Parts: sequence; structure tokens; C-alpha cells
Amino acid sequence: MRKTITQIFVGLLSIGSLYAQNAPIDFEPEGNGAEWTWTVFENDINPAVEIVANPDQSGINTSSTVMKFTALQEGEPYAGTESEHGSDIGTFSITESNSVIKLMVWKSTISDIGIKLVTPSSAADPEIKVANTLINQWEEITIDYSSRIGSPNATGVDQIVIFPDFTERDQDNIIYIDNITFSEGEETTEEEPMTAAPTPTLAPEDVVSLFSDPYTDVNVDTWNTGWSAANYEEVLIESNPTKKYSILNFNGIEITNPSIDVTTPQMNNFHMDIWTPNSTEFRVKLVDFKGDGYQGTNGDTEAELSFVLTPNAWNSLDIPLSDFMNAGMTAMTDINQLVISSDPAGASTVYMDNVYFSSESTPQDEPMTAAPTPTLAPENVISLFSDPYTDVNVDTWNTDWSAANYEEVLIEGNPTKKYSALNFNGTETTSPSIDASSPGMMYFHMDIWTPNSTEFRVKLVDFNGDGYQGSNGDTEAELSFTPSIGEWVSLDIPLSEFTDAGMTAMTDINQLVISSDPAGTSTVFIDNVYFATEPSLAIDTKLTMITSVYPNPSTSTWNFSAEQPIDHIEIFDITGKKVLSTQLGDKQFTISGSHLRSGVYFAKLKSNQSFQTIKLIKN
Repeated sequence: MRKTITQIFVGLLSIGSLYAQNAPIDFEPEGNGAEWTWTVFENDINPAVEIVANPDQSGINTSSTVMKFTALQEGEPYAGTESEHGSDIGTFSITESNSVIKLMVWKSTISDIGIKLVTPSSAADPEIKVANTLINQWEEITIDYSSRIGSPNATGVDQIVIFPDFTERDQDNIIYIDNITFSEGEETTEEEPMTAAPTPTLAPEDVVSLFSDPYTDVNVDTWNTGWSAANYEEVLIESNPTKKYSILNFNGIEITNPSIDVTTPQMNNFHMDIWTPNSTEFRVKLVDFKGDGYQGTNGDTEAELSFVLTPNAWNSLDIPLSDFMNAGMTAMTDINQLVISSDPAGASTVYMDNVYFSSESTPQDEPMTAAPTPTLAPENVISLFSDPYTDVNVDTWNTDWSAANYEEVLIEGNPTKKYSALNFNGTETTSPSIDASSPGMMYFHMDIWTPNSTEFRVKLVDFNGDGYQGSNGDTEAELSFTPSIGEWVSLDIPLSEFTDAGMTAMTDINQLVISSDPAGTSTVFIDNVYFATEPSLAIDTKLTMITSVYPNPSTSTWNFSAEQPIDHIEIFDITGKKVLSTQLGDKQFTISGSHLRSGVYFAKLKSNQSFQTIKLIKN
């Protein structure tokens, strides 16, 4: 049938009105929001929202009226308010032109605020949450909804849902909201991995695999449960099957037929390879149904661990199962669920491969956690490279005569030096040089992490006052260490060790030289390079192996056993004051603490230029 011009015009009007968006939502009498039908949900007795005078016109928001939401202590964390379907915000779709949602909030506490858009059939993608950073003043929050462009649940939406205070509460919280706008975002193409995840090398008999090409996988009921809040796809990365989760809030994976018993044979680690362009916090939960095959009735046990990932790179998570046990899990004979979640909630994208339990840990190529944060007072430190301190000038961390690849990388957001293909590398401090004799520097400190160094060496060079090498009788000394693989090692080296090794002056230190075996193929990460008046007293790293210390806590003495003779022991109290120093030479020895007061102490042990710090408790 041929349509008239009038019919076509009326049809266009109908389409235009169908996809009309009522925004901005400013809660003003003549604007949008103030006269809408707002319904409160999951907030205990559900007190209605109020349209009130702006309580604070001194900041960035000078408008007259705003929305007031009272989040009750007894309400759920996800308590919120929603507009009426169809008649309030109108009907529209999320496109590039309106995918950035901004709103002003005034809150007395820090917590997430979430936004969710809903279709007429009540379908919705998970809410996207962002926390405020300011309290007791107006702040503009930006929620990027662009990850939902093209989603069926973001097409033809006609309701907005606001979660003003998405958190557990120990009091009633009042939140003010104003000026909700929809604007155009920058056109971006979501990044994805260009290379496949690393291929595992563990022997098949040492692995129980859920998803990994080199192994035979156990049966997995589903990789995307019906209660998940994520989009799930199976994709190929360099022809390698990979799981992709987008707009990820949380996602359930179930293994019930059969469940997994990691005690027979004994598994010790849980492994996943994860790649993300935008996850700021990634969480992994294991759930054991304790033998009844389904959730709830038999006292399930679970634990969740959290990780900060390096974006745009494969992150190999090799998690000791003991970490789950330490987090509260009491059984691992009937593992039925794996739950992953991520921030930003509802907007994260995660690629996943090589999901398996193993009896051995997988060697890591880079640290998953940042180096320990130093706690020494700034006045007791001359820092070359360490975030907590003001660093002296360093001319270069990679001299032109070095034989290494040098990069500046971020580990958990922490600046770190990376040396790969390391044979030797020079760092120079000539303008000015470092005088380690004043004010009473006694130690040289470095935190190092390596996946493969079998011997690591540190050399200090003093140009002896002339500012350059060679002509004035330079003095130097090099010390050697055997680092632990795959963990941060804190080197607290007494400067006396360098003088004992032949260095005659430390008033004009101009060079630091590191080297490693295997030469030319070693990789070493470095952080917290500084001179100090006292040791760092780090208790979570080691170079030598003390096999036992007992009793600890002790009322009088501690008995030590070691794998190699311990040359020297120093004991410090928690203020860093040395309270005992003894020369040794044995693998087994006893230290008396009868003269010490009750409290916490740190034993610093030396063996063949290697060091270990151990926490001691005196009752």
C-alpha cells in the first residue's frame, strides 16, 4: 500500500517520541525529576525520596533543589530508588552520543553509587558503580556506560535505577543527588589481547584442569550460571580458545558432576591466566558444598581473594590453596563453584585461560604484588628510588655501557625498575655523588624480585672525589647473593660488608652496578634503593633458610635450626634499637632473651653475605 506524505510524517513523529530522553535530570520544578514517580526499594521501611532545597550551594552545585535519599542502617547495601517505567525518563537507547552519565552527589561517607538502566520488560545489564572521593561537599561522579552500547538491555530502556549508598552501613546515611546528565563519550575501541595466554608446562599428572589446551579438562557444568551478571563469550586469541567476560560484575562457574576434590591427589595451588583492559580489582572465590552436591543445606564453606592486575598484559595468578584456607575456607573435598568478580562492577572486561589446580606452583615471570613499602623515617634515608621518600638526583639507571634491557614498569600501580637480558647494568649518581658517611648511613637497601637469577651481585663504586672514573684511585667492592625465586627479597646490606670486601671510602659514591647469572638471560625487578641508618626489618622476605625457631613466642630462649651455618645475628626491638649482637658459626644455636622485656623483636641473621629477618615474640 502506498503511504501518503502525511502518514510518513506521523510515523516519524511516533518514532521520535518513542525514543525521546528526558534529561538532564535536575530536580527543578520546571525541569526533569522533581515530579517523577520515584519508588524506593530494599531500604527497610523504604522512606520516600524527597525533593529539597540544596543544602550546600557553596561548592560546584549552586542549583536550587536536589533529591534527598536516606539510606537506612537496616536497609540492604543495594537499597535504591527507581523512576517509573515509560512515563518519566522516556524511552531511549545507549549510543556513543549519551553513554557518559554524570551526576552530582553530596555524601557524608565514602561508598559506591550505582546506575542501572532497565527496559520495559525489566531486563537490565548489571549496575555500574563508582565511589565518591569527597565527603560533606558536592562532587561530580562520572559513570561510563559505553561498554553497554549495542547490548539488548541498553536498547529501548525506559527506567533509571539509582543506588545511592551501595555498602554495608552502621548508621543511617543521607545522600543528596542532582544534575544527572547523559553526554557523548570519546570513541574508543576496547583493547583485547594480541597474543594467547602462556602455555602451561606442568606435567599432566600434576594438574586437575578445568580449562586448558595442554590438559584433559574435567567436566564443567557451566561457565556462565543463570545467576551471573556478565556477558560470556568463547573467543579465539591466536587460535587459542579463551573465555571472555564483558560488563562483568560477577560470574559463576559450576562443577557438580562430579565436584573437585583437591586432596586426592593433593593439589597445592589454583591457577588462572587473566588479561584485562580495565579491571582495577579482580576477585576469585572458591565454594565447597561439603558433600551434599548443592548449595546451602550442609554448611558450605568458601573464601574469596582479591588481586590488582596489570592491564593489557597476561597476569598469571598462581594462588596457594592455603591462602583460601587462611581466608576462612575449611574444606576442599567438594569444590563445586568458582566465582569471579571485578571492579569497576558491571563495566569490567576479563579474558581467562588456563584454569586449573596443580600440585606444583607455576614459575612466575613477574611479581604480582608490589615490593614492601619502607617504613623508616625519611631523615634516616638517602633514597635513590623509593616512593615514600624524596629521591636524590640519579643521572641514569641504564648507562650506555650496560648490558641489559631496561624498563620502567608498574606493579600494582607502584613504579618499579625492570632489567631483562641482564648481564650487568650501571646506575650513575654524579651530580651530586652520594656521601654515605654522613649522616651516619650504615646500610644499603634494595628490594629485588627475580624469576630466574641464580646469583645476584651488587657493586658500589666511589670515584674518590674527582667526579669521574679512573684517575684518582677509585675504590669499589662487590657482594654476591643467592635470591629466592619468585618472591620479593629485601637486601639490607651493612656498609661494613663493602669495606670488609675492600672498599676504602664512601664519601663520593658515583656508581651502582648490578649483575646476575645466568649472564645475559636473567630478569630482575628492583625497588626501594636507598642508604639508611638502620635496617628495614622486613619480615616477609628471605635469602637464607631458617628451618625452625622454637619456642616462638618464648619466655626466655629461642632455639634456631638452619640449612647452613649462620655467621652473625643481631636482634632489634620494634623501634630499630639493637639489643643484641652475637658472632656464631653453627647451623643450630640458642639465643637467650631473658634480659629482654616482653614484646616483639626482629632477629637479623647473616650467612655468607646473605641475610634473613625473623620476627620473635617475648612473653
